Amino acid sequence: MEINSFTEFHSVFGEYRKNNQWMFRGQANESWEVKPKAGRHPYLEKDDLEYLEGWKRKASEYIKAKPQNDWEWMAIAQHHGLPTRLLDWSYNPLVAAFFACLSEPEEDAAIYCLSPHWEIIPDKAKPGKHSNIARYKPTMVASRIGLQSGLFTAHPNPDEDISKGLSKEDKFEKHIIKSSYKKQMLFELNHYGINRLTLMGDLDGLSSHMCWILENRRYWVDHDEFLSELSGKKPVK
Repeated sequence: MEINSFTEFHSVFGEYRKNNQWMFRGQANESWEVKPKAGRHPYLEKDDLEYLEGWKRKASEYIKAKPQNDWEWMAIAQHHGLPTRLLDWSYNPLVAAFFACLSEPEEDAAIYCLSPHWEIIPDKAKPGKHSNIARYKPTMVASRIGLQSGLFTAHPNPDEDISKGLSKEDKFEKHIIKSSYKKQMLFELNHYGINRLTLMGDLDGLSSHMCWILENRRYWVDHDEFLSELSGKKPVK
């Protein structure tokens, strides 16, 4: 379905509340493939599990609480930008919508919805040794992943688009956010507390959020939130 308003968004995604197994991913261009970073150019030319091992050796110097298994190591590496065979998702469709609308303003965006049949159990499956795309929810969670209601899918073949790698038991759907609505949706998501600050939860997120407010001053000038965001004071009625 194509989404052109928040009313349409709510109508579509309200249905997913009936099953809490659904997870959501937003992509700014609906034509992009859905695959982990390790499966995209130029990273697919290297063995991702091999360079993950090298990353682990160096990262040990900077990590206080050591991960308990290879999956936790991979989740932390993914969180800090290393190409891995994990793909980011969220239990919250509003979070997926935010990332779908954040860039590529001239392109239609997509929100992908997945209810996977398989789940990673770290004690029973090693990275690269499982045969199905599976949900992975790490027990050792970085604060930003928690703020984004985040989790992952683990991909045995990271260079393969998700539509080709799913099993018959998986449920997979796609919805389009029209380019003409993307900017407005970011304003509406902010009204519901979904923005860079709340999803990043750090000074970088604060700075990015305030820059976004200032860049869109023409929108905010007629909205009370503009005054409160800049000054930290409640607007005068």
